[in-house]
Amino acid sequence: GRMPIFAWYMLVTAGMIMIGMPAVIAADILLELERAFGMPFYDANRGGDPLLWQHLFWLFGHPEVYIIFLPAAGMVSVMLPSFARTPLVGYAWVALAAIAVGFLSFGLWVHHMFTVGMPLLSLAFFSAASSAIAIPMGIQVFAWLATLWNGKPVLRVPMLFILGFLFIFTIGGVTGVMVAAVPYDWQVHDTYFVVAHFHYVLIGGMVFPIFAAMYYWMPVMTGRMLSERLGRWVFWLMFIGFNGAFLPMHVTGLLGMPRRIYTYSADLGWNGLNLSTTVFSFVLAAGVLV
Repeated sequence: GRMPIFAWYMLVTAGMIMIGMPAVIAADILLELERAFGMPFYDANRGGDPLLWQHLFWLFGHPEVYIIFLPAAGMVSVMLPSFARTPLVGYAWVALAAIAVGFLSFGLWVHHMFTVGMPLLSLAFFSAASSAIAIPMGIQVFAWLATLWNGKPVLRVPMLFILGFLFIFTIGGVTGVMVAAVPYDWQVHDTYFVVAHFHYVLIGGMVFPIFAAMYYWMPVMTGRMLSERLGRWVFWLMFIGFNGAFLPMHVTGLLGMPRRIYTYSADLGWNGLNLSTTVFSFVLAAGVLV
C-alpha cells in the first residue's frame, strides 16, 4: 500500500525544520556574541549590517509559517475524506503539493523585506517565488473541495471547523498573493493589513484544523464523545468572532493604520473599525473558552 497522506506532510515538515532551524540558531548565536563580547555583526555603527539579522531570521521565519500549516493540512487531508465519505481526490497531487510547498518556502523569505532598499531584480525574483507558492497551496484546496464534491458530506462539528478553515485560509491566501506584489506591499507594509493577513493564514490554517482534530480524535483518546451541541456553539462563536475582529483590519491597514502602536489620534477614521475588532475579539475569546 501507499504511504498515508499525513506521513507525506510530516516528512516534509521534518525536513523543513532541519533546514530552517540552523538559520535562526545562527542568528541568535551572532546576536549573543554581539551582546556579550561586542562583536559587531548587526550594529551598523561598528561595521555590522542589521539586514543580516533580517535575512537569517526570515530564512527561518517564513518557512516556519508552513511548518505550522503543513501538519494541520495533513490532519485536514485525513479528516475531510471521513466526513465526505469518499477517498481523498488527487492523492499523488496533494503529496507533490506538500513537497512543493516545502521546497518553495525557502525561496521567498525576502517578501518580508521588500521595503528595506534591496535591488529591484531581487524583489522581482522573490515576488515571483511568493506568488508561485500559491499554486501548490491551491492544488491542496481544490483537492479538498473536489473530495467534498465527490462524496456525500456529513456536517458534524469537525467538518464545520474544516469548512471554516477552508473559508478563512483561502482569504488569507488571497491576501498573501496581494502582498507578494512589490508595489502593493510598499503600500501596506507594517500596517494592519499585514496583521489581518497573517492571522487569517495562521488562525484559519492552524487553529481551526486543531479544533477539528480535537473533536475528531478526542473520543479515540478518552472513550467519550464530545457534545455536538456545545461544539456548534464553539464553532460559530469562533467563526463569527474571528471574522468580525480581523476582517476590518484589512480596511484599517489600507487606511494607513500602522502596526506596533499603542495609541493614535481620534480623528483618523479608524475608530469604528477598531471598535468592531475589539467587540468581536471578545466573541472569539468566548468561543475558545466555551
